[in-house]
Amino acid sequence: MHPYISLGRPLTSLMIGLAVLASALIGVGRDVDVYALPVFLGFAVAFLFGLAGNAINDYFDYENDKINHPERPIPSGKLKPEQALFFSIFFFAISLSLSFYLSSIVGYGALLVVVTALASQVAYEWKFKHEKIIGNVIIGAQTALAFVFGGVVVGKTGMTGIIAVAVFLSIVGREIVKDIEDVKGDKDRVTLPMKLGVNNAGIVAAFFIVLAVLISILPYYPLHQFGWRYLLAVSIADALFIGSISVIFKDARMARKMLKFAMLIAIFAFVIGSVFRG
Repeated sequence: MHPYISLGRPLTSLMIGLAVLASALIGVGRDVDVYALPVFLGFAVAFLFGLAGNAINDYFDYENDKINHPERPIPSGKLKPEQALFFSIFFFAISLSLSFYLSSIVGYGALLVVVTALASQVAYEWKFKHEKIIGNVIIGAQTALAFVFGGVVVGKTGMTGIIAVAVFLSIVGREIVKDIEDVKGDKDRVTLPMKLGVNNAGIVAAFFIVLAVLISILPYYPLHQFGWRYLLAVSIADALFIGSISVIFKDARMARKMLKFAMLIAIFAFVIGSVFRG
């Protein structure tokens, strides 16, 4: 894989873009074609923001990655830190520029969400990366903002709030699992596994994951917004979420991968639920 592709982690960035698309569909359903241009721009803003965010994360994290992820572009020597920083600034600039244009179409709420996400990213990298307990919450909030953003793009933010809460909880749980995976290399950070121990941190992660699963059922029952197709699809995701819990205590790396895959399926479940309502 080309080092710049690896740096941007396009699959993770694609998930952020799909989150915007999913929340737009949740807001307007099959009428999404009426909002084709703002939805496309919203997807592009989120995807490019994700590329930039992943790159700047690697830029600030490369010393720890020498231990935890030596295969990544910077610690492996495939890219220099300043190359990663330029990559990040470049895509942040394009994302922000597109959000200005998007706001001229749908209103400045869209720009506000992007600026908030950017401020959170900078705060995380400069301050809270080393205080990962707070940092985990910031990462969860940033991802949830993608769903809020999609609702703002189409002017419908009702149901997206519930979805955003479920996303927030699942991401915080996944970040704790990632801290368990990286506990050996996180010598200069305050993480939950370092404060509570790996097993207790795993229990906390499991708590967040279970809460996310419970909330994911709400659009089907008792709210009756999505139908049986959503329930079937989200049940697959939820089975992976629940299945990952036991894996956390045996292989945190595998559990993290399971959670990422479960989140991708959950996003598709939201799309299916919004398109095939009832």
